[in-house]
Amino acid sequence: MDYMEDKMKAVNYNPRLRLHLFIVLVVSALISIFFGGYFTRFFIAEIAILSIFAMSLDFLAARGGLVSLGHAMFLGIGAYSTTIFILNLGISPFIATILSLLIGCFIGLLISYFIVVLNGIFFIMVTLALGEMFHAWVFTSELLGGSDGISGIIRPDISFMGIDMNDPFIFAIYSLLWMSLIYFILSRITDSPLGRNLDALRQNHMRLSAIGGYAKVYKIIAFTISSGVASIAGSLYVQLNGFISPELTHWTVSGEGLIMIIVGGIGSISGAILGASVVYILQHELSNFISWWMLIVGLLFILVVLFMQDGLWGLIEKLRLRLLKGKNKI
Repeated sequence: MDYMEDKMKAVNYNPRLRLHLFIVLVVSALISIFFGGYFTRFFIAEIAILSIFAMSLDFLAARGGLVSLGHAMFLGIGAYSTTIFILNLGISPFIATILSLLIGCFIGLLISYFIVVLNGIFFIMVTLALGEMFHAWVFTSELLGGSDGISGIIRPDISFMGIDMNDPFIFAIYSLLWMSLIYFILSRITDSPLGRNLDALRQNHMRLSAIGGYAKVYKIIAFTISSGVASIAGSLYVQLNGFISPELTHWTVSGEGLIMIIVGGIGSISGAILGASVVYILQHELSNFISWWMLIVGLLFILVVLFMQDGLWGLIEKLRLRLLKGKNKI
């Protein structure tokens, strides 16, 4: 916990580098989509959706100063809401995503009203408990398919425009568009006066309250926005796979999301996308060769914690500064 608090205090604010890194990542993804095959395009869509989830956790930790181990619950809320809207109510998948966003924000607002008064380990444990309660409920709920899950979820139908969303190329682009939209929204919030107030909250919520700031309100706002973003990721995930099971809501999914933002660099937004990409690619590639791949990923994570406390973002920033110093010398 002390490490996480230190990490949140070390957030770097560099909008230009944030944008440049985002552009590099999106261009890399587009190149992979255009020149890759079926699996590569499906893989890029998965990374884009995981990146949205990682950005939700990054925003909560970096702007609200809160660390949640139950955020996979909102992935599940987005996924199961979308499933019900599509299969039971016959609503368009795109509209279902918007409605899932609203539901995620509403539930996040209700929950945060009661739990943001907690800090540190107490907040973490409460979110973990809430997440596991939700997981246990969907695991046993006949309405939600129980442990077997639900299949048959469709993607948006825009065939009237001559576009087939079942084409992995198209859905990968669709996922990237959602990821880009979330990135720009969170970036604008971060750069706005609200973002500055959230930064002050992260650095010292007691001092903010002492000078007349509404610490609880700002925490609720951060949690609500983060919940809605995570719900979008869940909605897109279920459309990508056409299937949802309770595994998506397990607390370990939240843990993996936290690993992604720590590896990428908490507070950089685009670092969350980089962290999600690196961790997921490592997991996939290592699991193809060795059965004990989780041990290697764990060791690499420990090395990042010990020697790269600003994650890959910090490494990129150091390289940038060295290049600038080299140019100045010339």
